[in-house]
Amino acid sequence: MRRTLLRITTAAAAAVGIVLPSAAPPAQADVGTVIAVVKQIYSLYQQFAGGGGGPSLAQAIQQITAAIQSSQTAIINQINQVATAGVRACATSAVINFADINALTPDNLQSFALQTTDCVTQAKSLIDVVTADKVATDQLGLAMNTVGPLALMARTKAGLTTPALKTVLVSGENTLITALLPTCQREDASGGEPGVPHIYEWICVAYNGDQGDVLVRTGADARTRSENQATRNTSRAVAQAVIPQLS
Repeated sequence: MRRTLLRITTAAAAAVGIVLPSAAPPAQADVGTVIAVVKQIYSLYQQFAGGGGGPSLAQAIQQITAAIQSSQTAIINQINQVATAGVRACATSAVINFADINALTPDNLQSFALQTTDCVTQAKSLIDVVTADKVATDQLGLAMNTVGPLALMARTKAGLTTPALKTVLVSGENTLITALLPTCQREDASGGEPGVPHIYEWICVAYNGDQGDVLVRTGADARTRSENQATRNTSRAVAQAVIPQLS
């Protein structure tokens, strides 16, 4: 029989003098939508940045704006769950103001680019110190990744560099991938009878209760696949998808 995996709720961590209280896990109705949109926005940025017949800067901005507006309520609902007021405010502002990026004067455009960069770096810095609290880590990860591609586009449009920001994002993504690992357990689903080929079952459970279940005879990647199934509705899934686009 499968054994029930215990979920461990960690205490809220202190960061830069502010205690981040644990809130409820992200609403499942919204989080899947937000993750899909964030992945799409990163993909649109990469299509533009990679050249080779991709969209122009103007086209990429238009497409990203449309993607945000199609799910703006869900995106802001997720941002509103971030416990840290500063990140919550700057991420919401970035989502709202990106729609008007083409109307900004050069000075205001540079200011917007710098503000969104600050928002990303603030979220990433907090992620580094709250990793024991998976709820807070996930919420900050979604905020960082929502603003990340917007900051990259704003910096590009403003004529600013992007490599250092990409480095910050990649570091944050790697932290998310590690910090949001689910709890896993391997079972012998064959019952352990003599002469019966062993069939192993990897069962992983994420902090939000989502489960991954992979049944295999062989395969070193079985645990990884179960981990990824379990964390499909977390910012870990975003991190795994966008690292190749930022490298």
